Amino acid sequence: MKKKNRVVSRIVLHIALIFLCFVVAFPFLWMLTNSIKTKDEIWKMPPSMFPEIAQWNNYKEVFSDGMFLRYIWNSSYTAVICTIIVLINSALFAYALTYIHFKGKKVLFTLIMATYIMPSAATHIPSYMILSRTGLMNTHAGYIISSSASIFNIFFFMTVFSRINLSIINAAKVDGAGHWQIFWRIVAPMSASSFVTLGLLSFIGNYNNYLWPSLILRDKEKYFVSMGLRSFFSSQGAYGMKWGTIMAACCCIIIPLLLVFFFCEKWIINGITSDAAVKE
Repeated sequence: MKKKNRVVSRIVLHIALIFLCFVVAFPFLWMLTNSIKTKDEIWKMPPSMFPEIAQWNNYKEVFSDGMFLRYIWNSSYTAVICTIIVLINSALFAYALTYIHFKGKKVLFTLIMATYIMPSAATHIPSYMILSRTGLMNTHAGYIISSSASIFNIFFFMTVFSRINLSIINAAKVDGAGHWQIFWRIVAPMSASSFVTLGLLSFIGNYNNYLWPSLILRDKEKYFVSMGLRSFFSSQGAYGMKWGTIMAACCCIIIPLLLVFFFCEKWIINGITSDAAVKE
């Protein structure tokens, strides 16, 4: 009887997981099929899943002006640079708050906590004024500098670093290792999965960012992909929009994200599980 109940529960579990996967994957499948449909097929009622004739010209139209690849490049390289800078400065800051004792440490931690509860939009006006006065408006450098800090990453790294056995750190100090050596040779390698996980989150956040870049970037050749999508919209109402082209552009946009996830899948799974966040 117990064996039968176990089999039934597994069947129910697998059915539930299959249904959940379908719910998650369906919007992407719908986007993919709509990217090769005509506008009339997209709006047809009742809707059809697949087109009568695949409209590959939608993808050709996406890259026809030669700017969309530039948008993808702008988003990709700025996201990579921001991710590297954010990971390094957040990890170093978290290491200092976790392992180094200095005056004003509690005050600094309190200020960080106060900053963390502030909405991110509250920093847009002062950041805008700083970039304007320093001549960094309408530049990717201005975006990178203004996006190279993350309070969430600091807290996450503090949690991860606190899980490392303190005896390992003390043993390294006894052997004459300094904080710089301890960080790069002990703490960072033992937290590699967490670095990859936060790196992916940071990359996705910067790659898909729209509000802040749209405020500081004016030249079209400096647009990111989220801003470049606006060029595929028209002022003729919802039906007048080139939905097939928009869906094709969206499919192209997610390719870099899928590649990053594919190559980092193992590290990501280890990083999001608390027991594996620190390698013993």
